[in-house]
Amino acid sequence: MIKLLKHKDIDVALIELSNMGIVLSVKDIFNKEHLPLSCIRKNGVLDDGRFGKWWSERGISENRKEYGMVMRELGSLDRDRLLLISDGLSLSDHYWMDTVTARRKWKDINFYENKFDNSLGRLFFGIKKQNKKYNLNSPDVTSSGNLRKRWEIRDDGKRILIKSGNRPYMQEPVNEVIAANICKKLKIPHVSYYIDFRKDEPRSNCINMTDINNELVHAIDVYNIFEPSYTENNILKHFIKCTTALNVKNCHETLDKMMVLDYIMLNHDRHFANFGVLRNSEKLNNYRMAPNYDTGSSLFFEDSVAMIRLPEYAKSRKICFDTLEKQLKLVRDWNWLDISALKDIGKDSKDLLMEIPSVEKKRAESLSQIIEKRVAEIGIIAQRKQEKIGKSGR
Repeated sequence: MIKLLKHKDIDVALIELSNMGIVLSVKDIFNKEHLPLSCIRKNGVLDDGRFGKWWSERGISENRKEYGMVMRELGSLDRDRLLLISDGLSLSDHYWMDTVTARRKWKDINFYENKFDNSLGRLFFGIKKQNKKYNLNSPDVTSSGNLRKRWEIRDDGKRILIKSGNRPYMQEPVNEVIAANICKKLKIPHVSYYIDFRKDEPRSNCINMTDINNELVHAIDVYNIFEPSYTENNILKHFIKCTTALNVKNCHETLDKMMVLDYIMLNHDRHFANFGVLRNSEKLNNYRMAPNYDTGSSLFFEDSVAMIRLPEYAKSRKICFDTLEKQLKLVRDWNWLDISALKDIGKDSKDLLMEIPSVEKKRAESLSQIIEKRVAEIGIIAQRKQEKIGKSGR
């Protein structure tokens, strides 16, 4: 079948897909500038393989908790079929698929201005419909990540993303709030989170960072606008090269602060799909770093109390620019850091953790002590860096 890829109301390309929703080829391009950022090769030609990967990865991760149950409940569908049925509409960016003849308008179908059904998202939380009739016109079809999550429209019209945690500790939601508190105290731009409960299960809530004019471009899509150099072999340097080409505002400053935050939070889950840039989707300008978000998988979130210690025990971890310790050497500017603003962060974090029924007192105490130690270490490092710069006269 042939579909029309659109960016808001802009016709971008004709796409051939299988009946199962797999991209087969790009038949024609009408507006190369509005193609997804990472799908253009160095010579300016669209890479069909990259486009197919970009489209498929819009779908729900097969590693999402309850994925198998949900697909069976929907009648043995899969992520690719869901994308096809839902036109790939999202609350992260402004791309979607239209039929060649329908010619619908963005204002009539987007999730920023129009209501959507939340039964699919509720299904991931175990809330089934007796008639098994689920409306798939939902941004939950295009929500990424492995944790259970769903979108909801609040009474004031705000679009809210609700996320759960993993058993047995279900700590990820409160980790988001702790990270946001650190960001607030250090004046780091961030997404704000708050906790609510459903049957004693903590869930983080946050207002959508994108809107009708501004969309998110994941860091991996920015990173891929140029082929990485095999001689440089420096991930940060390559990412900076890409953001410089796009004239992204506040890149170095934002990355410095993100790396400091991740060190304090012991966040080994920072990767190129959970940070990025925002841009105006019509003019394709005003690129700027997105506020900090998605720090839930940190602070020993899946480990027993016996394993909560420094130095950390050996474990396979994801690496963004480098290990947490080595990343601190990549921080260029420390003058923004007022470590005194975090004087009560250990106690505040303990109080938050104690609100979670699945987090016992010993766990909360151990984690608050870890946070205090990391803050103290950061304070020493920052002081040395600032003194060194002062002595050099720079």
